[in-house]
Amino acid sequence: MANKIVRMIKKGMKEVLRYTPAKKAVNIPVLYGELLKDKTALITGGTSGIGLAIAEAFVRNGASVIITGRNPKKLEDACNSLKQISSANKVYGTTLDNTDVSLMKDEFMKILNMIQDDHIDILVNNAGVLNKTSFGSVTESDYDNVMDTDMKGAYFLTQIVSKYMIQNHISGNILNITSSSAIRPALNSYHLAKWGMRGFTKGLAKELSQYDIVVNAIAPGPTATSMLLEGDNNINRPSSPSGRFATPEEIGNLAVIMVSSLARMVNGDTLYATGGCGLLTFDDWD
Repeated sequence: MANKIVRMIKKGMKEVLRYTPAKKAVNIPVLYGELLKDKTALITGGTSGIGLAIAEAFVRNGASVIITGRNPKKLEDACNSLKQISSANKVYGTTLDNTDVSLMKDEFMKILNMIQDDHIDILVNNAGVLNKTSFGSVTESDYDNVMDTDMKGAYFLTQIVSKYMIQNHISGNILNITSSSAIRPALNSYHLAKWGMRGFTKGLAKELSQYDIVVNAIAPGPTATSMLLEGDNNINRPSSPSGRFATPEEIGNLAVIMVSSLARMVNGDTLYATGGCGLLTFDDWD
């Protein structure tokens, strides 16, 4: 009981500190160019947050994009916003549920029919859900939902896409969006899924390098998305060495570089964009 009270006091103090001082504007440069010209990227979970920011960054740098999601209205809105960035690049949206592996082959064939003569050069495994349930309170459905979305779905979609790249002799890129949780003590399904994706990145790189397919990961730290902020737009984070959350735009910029020709000698690695939160911080005792 005493430990629980101490944790509650610490959590309350952190919330006070988040608003002292008030939120300050963060000037984030946005990468524009032709680093991904003539490339087509398939981005899962691309309707919001980090996935949408990556899609935006890819379009700004010359790529056509296919984004997936489970909500048709969100897909339509996201595609419309992407088309506003550049009329020269193609933008597609398609429904895809990472938890339903049985439909993935059919859905992938629909994607290939949609893009016609174009071919997919880049796969970004971004779709994911977060489980905030503490150990001791996790239900089987909570566990399965996170593991199926964040890892199992990504595993089987990657199997399909990598076979397609090999058969079509595509010098492709696969980028997994993991998390700083991938190097923290793993105690819930989200941590376990991200640990798994970190290992999967290494295994994929070893397997696919012979086909000139480059595989890497980006591991964001706490990022200012609706998944974490839940409507709050304050990005202060006193427990982070950087003092704030990362922004989705920062992750999008890095994703462009990681799948471009600039980084083809980076293979099987994870780029940690954590603001220092890849180290143990007070968050680990929340």
